[in-house]
Amino acid sequence: MEELLKIEQLQVAFSTEEGPVEALDGVELTILQGTFHGLIGETGCGKSVTGQAILGLLDNNALIKGGRILYRDQDLLRLSPRKIERTIRGKEIAMIFQDPGSSLNPLFTIKNQIEEAIRLHRKAPAEKREEMVLQALKQVKLPDAENLMYRYPHQLSGGMKQRVMIAMMLACNPKLLIADEPTTALDVSIQAQFIKVLKELKEKLSLTVLYITHDLAVISELCDYVSVMYAGRIAENLSMRDLFKDPRHPYTIKLVNSVLGATTTLDQLEEIPGSVPRLINPPGGCRFHPRCEEAIPVCSQEAPPLREIKANHSVACHRR
Repeated sequence: MEELLKIEQLQVAFSTEEGPVEALDGVELTILQGTFHGLIGETGCGKSVTGQAILGLLDNNALIKGGRILYRDQDLLRLSPRKIERTIRGKEIAMIFQDPGSSLNPLFTIKNQIEEAIRLHRKAPAEKREEMVLQALKQVKLPDAENLMYRYPHQLSGGMKQRVMIAMMLACNPKLLIADEPTTALDVSIQAQFIKVLKELKEKLSLTVLYITHDLAVISELCDYVSVMYAGRIAENLSMRDLFKDPRHPYTIKLVNSVLGATTTLDQLEEIPGSVPRLINPPGGCRFHPRCEEAIPVCSQEAPPLREIKANHSVACHRR
């Protein structure tokens, strides 16, 4: 499969009063066209920062210290903010966030907002835009789409707003969707409906998605490949099958064993001692070593490189 997006040695820091926060330190991952790629890890590991860096949405106090983000062999970090906005964001790469309410304008109807996105990114004639809006809303299984498109965001539930955001993305026809924990604010039943819609779109449209979450259950239902992130670094890149059958990094193993599954009893559940370190003064060497039960002296002295151990499986660990 063709590489659609590749991140190489991405380094991002944030300037704060306490000192620089080393949010991303040498992040490497590859997204293949037509696949769902999960990005998982605990809160504060840098997952959302990675997604925002791809689209140039970082805060003003962010500094990109190095690396490349290659989208179809074009380095997005070398493009001006204006060029990103006009040629990439929305048109080629779209993003949906945790809170869809913050992405929708409360003063305009759903139809107005999706039509505006089509006008900006598709250049479709005015007489065809309403039909495109309706088709996109139907694709995400929104009920009574003919009337729903004339409603305002406050008249929709959280799950419906999230599906509207996907409809807006489909109407603009981007090649890559970044979904940043889109089910976090939804209750369990609505979350299940949302995931079902995504799975159907995956099968029908061969979407390419970077799915950011901390929920392994969601990852297991949707994704083909996974990148495990810890404290601003990628600990492991692997297939979905290997995530549950053959994880190698101690952190990945702990994550998988900390979730109750069909074959896991309460007595078998494991916890990860400690917490994610503050990234103002991160630990030296492997950033996981203070919490790792397998750590050896070199782990605190040298950061392990991400190396391939078999096809589509790479791990950053001195002991693997």
